[in-house]
Amino acid sequence: MSKEINLFDQEIKTDLSTKLPHRPQSEQPGLPGILENIHSAKQAQQQEKFIRQHAKRIIEALLFASRDPLPFTKIREVVDSFQPLKPRLLRDLILELQQEYLSQQRAFRLEEIAQGYMLRTCEEYSLFIDLLHRNKRAEKLSQASAEVLAIIAYRQPITRPQIEAIRGVDCSGIVQNLLERQLIESIGRLEAPGRPALYGITKDFLKHFGLRDLGQLPRLVEQNKPLE
Repeated sequence: MSKEINLFDQEIKTDLSTKLPHRPQSEQPGLPGILENIHSAKQAQQQEKFIRQHAKRIIEALLFASRDPLPFTKIREVVDSFQPLKPRLLRDLILELQQEYLSQQRAFRLEEIAQGYMLRTCEEYSLFIDLLHRNKRAEKLSQASAEVLAIIAYRQPITRPQIEAIRGVDCSGIVQNLLERQLIESIGRLEAPGRPALYGITKDFLKHFGLRDLGQLPRLVEQNKPLE
């Protein structure tokens, strides 16, 4: 019986020796090597975390320092001076900031306006902000100016004679006022007798009304009606 057991043990040893390849001693990782790999991986994770957090703080500082919507290209240009990041990662960091402000219930939001990013106070605090600036008289748009601005926003590019044909009155003074306020700008000239200037809205218009782009304008039933 003992002899059979010895033979069986010998068969197992032989079978294992044929199936398991021999690994040279030099290829077997030692404990120091394993610890070094773990330490390197930990350092890489810490470095990545530092880069992400510091990049987010840079973005935040830029947004606080800017009074106008900050284009994505400008944010990337500045952040790249610290650490070049892929556009997708940079957009993810901006999105993380947006979510942080929401989850922390901050009094401001990070919004995309006029093809850029801007920090804006929440609407529920507008009353208190009005109290802060109650002694400052802000020039408001008149009804006539608002009408001309709406025509330009929905029908641009458009000339002053075309605006006047829609309203039925002279609009030269209003157009000039809107130009001075940088809500509209000349974007070319119409190929017609006299080559009248063509007008369109500006980024200041989008900022003034809190719009990301013209696609956020309310749709009108006669928006696509051709000019007469």
